[in-house]
Amino acid sequence: MAGRGIKWEKVCNNSRDRLRQDGELTWCRMHPPTLKVGAGLRSKRGSFLAIRTGKGPPDWVAMVSGLSILGDDKDCKADSWYTQNIKKHQAKHFDEWEAQGGLSCILLRMGDKSRWVIPWSNIKDYYGNSKYIKMEVLEEIGFLWVHKCDGEPNYDWLTPLLEWHNERTIVP
Repeated sequence: MAGRGIKWEKVCNNSRDRLRQDGELTWCRMHPPTLKVGAGLRSKRGSFLAIRTGKGPPDWVAMVSGLSILGDDKDCKADSWYTQNIKKHQAKHFDEWEAQGGLSCILLRMGDKSRWVIPWSNIKDYYGNSKYIKMEVLEEIGFLWVHKCDGEPNYDWLTPLLEWHNERTIVP
């Protein structure tokens, strides 16, 4: 169902833009493949009529100091999140990305408006079992976004994700 969670995606886009402005990352949106089939509205410059020709990839890709991150933004109105909201083709992209040395994650907003970053490798086992993830589990597998500056919203999902990643990759 296209368009669900569009407000949350705008929040996440703003977060990524802010992190880019801070010099933390560079990122690009990813869109479903489309085919232009006609002209758009004359009153709206740049518009055109198109159809989707395939399933879309996850929402975005980012680079941070040579580390590639593939991510998708998910919004949940309830107190538990259904992992099947990650589509099979998105899960396949996450697996392929990580097989090439990248990092994949979900940016999730829960019903209480808390903001989470969940590494794909932490949620993968729940995904295949069609599970609902309650807040207690989310606290074990994910990380809350953090405040970088006083007086600003918690727009930083990147710091907790990189801290988790760096802890995993340190060889004793």
